[in-house]
This record gives sequence, structure tokens and C-alpha cells, in this order.
Amino acid sequence: MTSAPTPGLGRRFASLFYELLLLAAIVFTTAAVFTPLLAWSNHAPVIEWLYRLGMVGVLFGYFGYCWVRSGQTPAMKTWRIKLVLRDGSRLGWQHAAVRFVVALLLFVGVPILSFLAWQRASGDTRASMWIAMAWWLLPLLWPLTDPDRQFLHDRLAGTRLITLAKGERA
Repeated sequence: MTSAPTPGLGRRFASLFYELLLLAAIVFTTAAVFTPLLAWSNHAPVIEWLYRLGMVGVLFGYFGYCWVRSGQTPAMKTWRIKLVLRDGSRLGWQHAAVRFVVALLLFVGVPILSFLAWQRASGDTRASMWIAMAWWLLPLLWPLTDPDRQFLHDRLAGTRLITLAKGERA
């Protein structure tokens, strides 16, 4: 295990907020490319699935490229946070894919399954939505219980976030 310090939650959440701004631009651009195709096809199910897969592909392309190339997205560079394997080495494409899929399951899959289950059991859409959204807190609050203060998706994927010293480059 590497001895580099783990970034504090404030630094990680600041980086996450900046990342969300960057992701909004990526998502909007991808949606703009697909919108004419969706309209032309009258939202055909095949085109809807291509849109979803395209969106996931674009997001993985962004994260995967950044993580494999330098271990940092632009937001992570700003806050001097780097993603490495548990032993401190760089990620390969396979590791990037595992982290991306684990995070996708935790932040998208589990809340959707939770919503569908609660909606079916209770019939209360509003309560089901709140319960599903509460699942987003689990991976984000995990560092409060983790011995290395890592996020749940990092723990499950075998990666970790470290803080780079001032002036240190990835």
C-alpha cells in the first residue's frame, strides 16, 4: 500500500462538484448529438438504447482516458488528487473499467433497483424516490467508516485516491 496521504472529504467533494460541472457539458453535448436521431426515429426503442449505451461509452471514454493517462481528470488535477491502484501503481484500462462499472452500479444501478422495489411494494412514488436517492449517500459517506478513508467504489475496485504534494506532477 502506498504511503501517500488520502485527500480529505472537503477536497474530494470540491473536486466532485467541479467534476459535475465538466460532466454536465459532456452529457449535454452527447445529448445534442443524439437528439436529432431520437426525434427522427420517433424515439424508437433501439435508438433509445443506442443513446443510453452511447452516453455510457462517452462517460467511460472520458474517465478511462483520464485515469489511464495520468490518474487524474481535470477536476482532480485542480485539487491535486490522483487515482492509483492500492499498491500505488497506475491504472490500466481493465482497472479503469472495473472502477467505472462499480461506480455506475452504486450510483445508478442500486438507486434504480431500490426505486423499482419500493415503488412496487408501496405504490408511493414520492417516498420511493427519496429512498432511492438515499442510496447515493452510501458510497459518499463510506469514507467515514473505511479504515483508509476511501470511497466505497474505490474499496470495491481496488483503487484509492491520494493527495499530491504542491508542485508534484502526476
